[in-house]
Amino acid sequence: MAELDELEQAEVTEDRFIVDSPEKADWALYKLRETNETINQNKKLADKNHERIDEWLERENSKANESKEYFEGLLQEYFTNERDKNPKFKFSSPNGKLSSRKQQPKWIYEESKLVDVLKDTEFVTSVPKLEKGLFKKSAKKGLDGLSVVGNKVVNTNTGEVIDGVQIQEQPDKIVISTED
Repeated sequence: MAELDELEQAEVTEDRFIVDSPEKADWALYKLRETNETINQNKKLADKNHERIDEWLERENSKANESKEYFEGLLQEYFTNERDKNPKFKFSSPNGKLSSRKQQPKWIYEESKLVDVLKDTEFVTSVPKLEKGLFKKSAKKGLDGLSVVGNKVVNTNTGEVIDGVQIQEQPDKIVISTED
């Protein structure tokens, strides 16, 4: 049984296309480009159909939304009138209910003014933030007493290794692109 599995796997790997020359690489890129074009065409077709359906949905719902707003307005007017007569008024029927709920007050902040007024209290915080781009640039260029040594950043004034940063080399990234 194990021999049969090995034979089947050997057959599968023998039939597999292998890119081992510039011509085969060019052919594979050509096929990849064709596949990308098919994917793009499918997406455009789907987008066009989505757009058409969305337009239909918006057109149909605009009519329904007008009716919805009209009936909600009538019911709000009725509820308000009845509430004026009886502050505890509620309405219930097989088709729905009318009632009211108390809401919490909405707070609207003007942050800049509040920060100025409350700057020395616990309500306003000062959050230190590392300027990574500036730090990296200074270390790479040997500015501001920083220097890159191996995979570490060193304070050139004291010779001390700066904790909290490590430089990790990355392998080359393979970029595959097709001409469209």
